[in-house]
Amino acid sequence: MNTIPQREVEDFTDKDLQSIYSQVEDLDVVGIDSFSEEFLEHLEANPTQSGVQLPWAEVSDLVRLRPSEISVWAGINGHQKSTVLSQCLTYAAQHVKVGLASFEMPLIDTSKLMCQQSAASDNPPREYGERFIRWAKDRVYWYRVLGGVKPLQCLGAISAMAKRGCKVVAIDNLQFTGVTDDTERERLFFNQLVGLAEALKIHICVVHHVRKPERGGDEYIPTRFDVRGGGTITDQAHLLFIVWHNKLRKSALQKQEYRAQLTAREVEEIENGSDLKLIVAKQRSAEFEGTINLYQTAGRSFKKSKNGAKLFIEGI
Repeated sequence: MNTIPQREVEDFTDKDLQSIYSQVEDLDVVGIDSFSEEFLEHLEANPTQSGVQLPWAEVSDLVRLRPSEISVWAGINGHQKSTVLSQCLTYAAQHVKVGLASFEMPLIDTSKLMCQQSAASDNPPREYGERFIRWAKDRVYWYRVLGGVKPLQCLGAISAMAKRGCKVVAIDNLQFTGVTDDTERERLFFNQLVGLAEALKIHICVVHHVRKPERGGDEYIPTRFDVRGGGTITDQAHLLFIVWHNKLRKSALQKQEYRAQLTAREVEEIENGSDLKLIVAKQRSAEFEGTINLYQTAGRSFKKSKNGAKLFIEGI
């Protein structure tokens, strides 16, 4: 894209300035012949068949992580956003290289989580860990910086992972990039993420928080309107996931295990509730928007049905 020196312009009706901008932007006014091949490829692409699948076969035609797009994974603090995204990255690594920049969890913890999820086991043995190391080599890349980073550091990490061949890169989370305290900085940073995803032809996952619920606490299921920020994030994201962990069901299952008295609502949650809701609140490239109900299983992973088989990565 062409640029001109940045300066404050108070009167955008100035004819001389309009003329300057017209000359500079002239090369960016194009006809369809300049992008015809890209247009035809996009015309033939089936959005339900393109992109990286999520771990659950039942939703493979409903939602995918497509190249040149941004997905936001939002939810209340402590509702397993990072955990479910980790499972998605681990599954994706079977097919494409993936990258993870986690500013909250040390890479030794994130790698252990991915190992547990790949084995569908809370305590995979050392021998499995050795096989996981061989499997993950040249499949998974980590950015080993913990704590807050500057926006340019984050963008640089994404570019470095893409240079190594990563097709899906996750940023966990936006609060650590130094932009969420100012809506304009946040907007500009997210603009850069969108441009980077397009330029590098990768999918970027961004973990983010929602505002503290005014009522209901952990039982409140957030919507797209609860995502923190000035609206830029939900407006520019191609995909918006709301992650909600059913803490009432978790506590009810624990009470049941210890043979404690259950309330009628707790019984209802055990019988008919799910452990986690992965809500597709926005999807620009496909029609599906709705709730994917998931059930916790061994290895801090999730399966699609209550009585379904555990999900593990074959070939490790």
